[in-house]
Amino acid sequence: MSGFYTFYISLPLIFISALVLVMAYFTKREDSSYNYFTFLCVTTLIWNVFNALYAVSNDIALAELFFLLQMIAVPYMPVALLMFALKFSGFERVSRLKYALLACVLPSITVIMNFTNDYHYLFRASFEIIQITPTRVMINVRGPWFWVHTVYSYVAILAANLVIIYKIRNVVRASRLRYYMILLGSSFSIFINLFVVFVRPTAPIDSTLWGVTLGLLFIYFAMDTSLTSNYILARNEVFEAIGEYIFVLNMSGVITDINIPARKWLSSHGIDSDPSTLLMLLTQLKDKGAIIENDDGIRSFELYFPAVEGSAFSAFTIKRHFIYDKKQNAVGTIITFTNMTEIREALRNLQAVSTIDVLTGAYNRRAYEKILNDYNENSLLPLCIVMGDVNGLKTINDTLGHSFGDKVLGNVARLLSECLDGNGTLARIGGDEFALIVPDYGEAEASALINCIKTSLADKADELHGASIALGYALKTKPHQDLKNIIDEADANMYQDKRNDRRQRRT
Repeated sequence: MSGFYTFYISLPLIFISALVLVMAYFTKREDSSYNYFTFLCVTTLIWNVFNALYAVSNDIALAELFFLLQMIAVPYMPVALLMFALKFSGFERVSRLKYALLACVLPSITVIMNFTNDYHYLFRASFEIIQITPTRVMINVRGPWFWVHTVYSYVAILAANLVIIYKIRNVVRASRLRYYMILLGSSFSIFINLFVVFVRPTAPIDSTLWGVTLGLLFIYFAMDTSLTSNYILARNEVFEAIGEYIFVLNMSGVITDINIPARKWLSSHGIDSDPSTLLMLLTQLKDKGAIIENDDGIRSFELYFPAVEGSAFSAFTIKRHFIYDKKQNAVGTIITFTNMTEIREALRNLQAVSTIDVLTGAYNRRAYEKILNDYNENSLLPLCIVMGDVNGLKTINDTLGHSFGDKVLGNVARLLSECLDGNGTLARIGGDEFALIVPDYGEAEASALINCIKTSLADKADELHGASIALGYALKTKPHQDLKNIIDEADANMYQDKRNDRRQRRT
């Protein structure tokens, strides 16, 4: 009766392990860890079937055979669990087939010893089944290799648990539940196994089977199809977008995964806790000084950190990509932060080159005309226009060389800028011609500016090698005045100053 009682107890376990195997075939085949999970289910099912046949068999020889046949599957279960944990957690390299086969070497030795025990006593020192109706007595004295096999099994299961624990540390809270379920399933089986080995309860069925079979259910439900597919597809995108900061969201907008570069980037800005949603992420970045602009609300927008004391300028383009399953159903979203800092800096440098005169550092004529146009539309009156023409530059070029002439132009520009003192715009509009645009300058301020320039150039006569500058200014004091006429007036005054300078030189 005891054997049939054990058999009936085994039937639910056989049913559960077979059902999980079939359900996994129809619902989990897209999961990258499906093959190893199938391996785990098959080993569990074989163990359950032969354990039930052993229990129900009245023939001693058949009972012994069924007991030995259980060892076809049992040694490989810890390996299957470990390889599943590695694959499920994304450790692709160490979960490849060649490493799985290598991990199966020691269990294979155990299986061989199990069926060749008559030739050695490493696995079992003694083994005998005695039928005493209605009970059955089994004498099974374990040999040293059994303990080697046991330690190996525990190490493999412990390693699987450590892999899951390591993965949990790098997964956002929204995605941790399935890893906790796998951890619970694998831990449940090993705790019961330890109880069986060391306590040896007198139960009508091996309690380890209950732990392993129920552990399959935990693992199966942890392999949620939508989340796992989302995870796999997202990881493929991550590998194709190396160097970008990537955040994976489910269709509810909850962040389910963050790649390592993104975590380090957030940490560099003092954000150590994982944001739960995209809105929370952007809010945290804004709190750290980020500015967001050009948000179209759908596909892409811009984010940058302005240069402040202690930190450099940085810019990012943020794009949204939908994740689709094989049926083209959207299952999630990938948010990528692409670092555009170098490109933006290059564009800024190009823009500077296109508007700055390389020789003097002043604005060039192109920038001068644009600035004039801006002032013409939004002038701050009174607006002072100063025109300047360097005297004696041709003589310097002819006698000392163009390098000296260039140096003189640079010194003149520096002195003009010093007199402006940040109040206006300096531009080189020709070979030896300069223009100053100064808003909110009246007659008194303009005269003081001209006097500053004349005095500064006279004080630096040695650096200028005898060069001077002719200056003329004009003021726009009323909105209806044409700025072109103001410039012509300043230009005429500059030429008058140049003629006066020549008369002084003759006398």
